[in-house]
Amino acid sequence: MPKCTCMETHEAATTRLNIKPSHTFHPLAHAMAPSRTRIINTSDPPQCPLPALLSPAKQSACFSICNERLEVDSTTALRYLLDPPNPVDADLREGLNTFLRLPREDRAFQGVRRLDNVFELCLASANSEELLAAEVVTWRGILTNIMVGKKLDLNVSYYRGVLYLEEDCPRVSYHPDSVGMYMGYVFSRIICSLQVLLPYRHKFETICSTSNHPETDNVNLHTLWNAAITRTLGSLKILLVGEVDCVKPGYSEAPGPEHYVELKTRKGDGQRSIIPNLPRWILQSRLLGTPEIFVGFPDSAGVVRSCATVRVETLNAAQDQIDWGARVLHSLRQYCASSTPAGGSIKVWRVEARKGFVDVRKLSVWEVTRLNEGGVPRNGIIPVSFMEGLESRASVT
Repeated sequence: MPKCTCMETHEAATTRLNIKPSHTFHPLAHAMAPSRTRIINTSDPPQCPLPALLSPAKQSACFSICNERLEVDSTTALRYLLDPPNPVDADLREGLNTFLRLPREDRAFQGVRRLDNVFELCLASANSEELLAAEVVTWRGILTNIMVGKKLDLNVSYYRGVLYLEEDCPRVSYHPDSVGMYMGYVFSRIICSLQVLLPYRHKFETICSTSNHPETDNVNLHTLWNAAITRTLGSLKILLVGEVDCVKPGYSEAPGPEHYVELKTRKGDGQRSIIPNLPRWILQSRLLGTPEIFVGFPDSAGVVRSCATVRVETLNAAQDQIDWGARVLHSLRQYCASSTPAGGSIKVWRVEARKGFVDVRKLSVWEVTRLNEGGVPRNGIIPVSFMEGLESRASVT
């Protein structure tokens, strides 16, 4: 099984290819980069039909990240919500001191968010034809941030009619709130169980769990399960990939997003309270088709004092945010398509998405080289291995 590019950890193992650039690059090339183009403002007339409706979400594929390896169409890392979940009085800070003494790289919450796992999934999944039919491919979190107007820098390429978007964060980053992140992670482990033994074992998997996993002192952040959701957003066919915290037991008989559960914690006095970021939670759940959010309310000492279940269908995500996301994707895809001549090289655009507008500029050759250095061979942001895989499929058909 090939080593993966974990979107929360590191880039993919190098391939057998060794493509060397044919140009001489110089840092001054950065100064000659094209100026920004504003492709959309909220005040602009819509260039696509509104309201942009979301079709029902369909789980077309999935993958597990275990032991830093990608397992396509695998549920190895999938977790199951306990029935009923009862984390009240659980201490979410237990083991925190041990966690904070780990090497910094073991406390990395997210790192390079390249699409390499998704590219591999599209070629290797049993349902690859459905995945490859998408017109826009990105992470669920990116589309969520676009919709809510969060400041976001993206690298984008357009290839064979498909717009690919990934975040511009070339170095491993660390969660600004290690304590809060740790408590949220432990909360998810307390109310879930794994149905198989994983190479990575978690400190709290046996708490309120049906499995007999041995406990360790470490909390590992690099074992996760992702769903690949295909649906339409307005007139666009989109492929969204995102982490699913856990599922209800019915998933085993009928896999699908109707069984997904999002797990959240809200720090405070331990009592159920107004959740300021609930609209964002609702939006990100809707994008994957997750119908339920389970929330724990720890007190200041980190002990869960109460819980609540939020049914996503009972709370409407703001349609204007969904419309904005559709408008951005439509305008960006149209702009990149018109700027990509047939048979030309694959370009990379730096997309600066802000609240109310989106600016775009084409990266210089030097910038693209810097962006892709040290990883697998690429054309634009797209791995050459993915392009070769598409060519092989085309020659067979």
